[in-house]
Amino acid sequence: MTDLQFLRQSEVYSLMTVSWIVTGLGIIVSLLGYYLTPSAWGYGILGFGLAHILLGILDMFRAPSRSRQ
Repeated sequence: MTDLQFLRQSEVYSLMTVSWIVTGLGIIVSLLGYYLTPSAWGYGILGFGLAHILLGILDMFRAPSRSRQ
């Protein structure tokens, strides 16, 4: 029995879609922060974007909560 057996295929794809959206927005925010880096705001925005990239990628590898029963 696999972990994802309790989920429909569309639910699995929607979870992956959310992870890709978070990762993509993190890339955009990181680029914005990179261009503003000489200031303190730039470093903060860059770190915020990098955190979203990391969290989006980690979210792709975790098991969905419905399958952990």
